[in-house]
Amino acid sequence: MSTTAQTTRVELTISGMTCGSCVNRVERALNEFDGVTATIDLATETARVDHPAGLSPADLVAAVEQAGYRAELAGSTVVSARTTTIPIAPTSVRIAESVSGCCRSR
Repeated sequence: MSTTAQTTRVELTISGMTCGSCVNRVERALNEFDGVTATIDLATETARVDHPAGLSPADLVAAVEQAGYRAELAGSTVVSARTTTIPIAPTSVRIAESVSGCCRSR
């Protein structure tokens, strides 16, 4: 985490993103805060966020989770207040159509 006189930069690890629409949703959620500039990298599942010093990283994590994804400070333990474990039985899935609408249910 780096700090200037007025802004702080943090890196968040984001999970649950599968496509460009997911990236846009997370960016919009973070950029809704005044003074925040967020850049998301889908390949590394990270967000680089410049934010006002008065805004806490927990607020940023909460915004990502409100958008339907999981977030934590990169290189830290889980900051998230929401943890769910879902057992999944092995299964096979046949995809007959494009998955470009994968985010419609969020």
